[in-house]
Amino acid sequence: MPKFLNFALCFLLIILAALGISQVNAQHRCTKILYLKGCILYDCKNECSKKDNGNGLCSSSGTICKYVCTCLYNCNLNESNFLN
Repeated sequence: MPKFLNFALCFLLIILAALGISQVNAQHRCTKILYLKGCILYDCKNECSKKDNGNGLCSSSGTICKYVCTCLYNCNLNESNFLN
């Protein structure tokens, strides 16, 4: 009987703890293009850090030898441009 009582008490505490945890507004990583014509990494990082408190990087634009400044930053779920 005492073992069952301990089990029931532990189970009840786990359920109450799970119900007490509130949901938080999850963050995702969003991306946006800052500069379409060329990319200087130093400038890209600085601009992204200033605008969105993010990390700027030079990425391929899809054509050979052309790069764009892409900014990765934390955003909320309600922003439409997020990365999974």
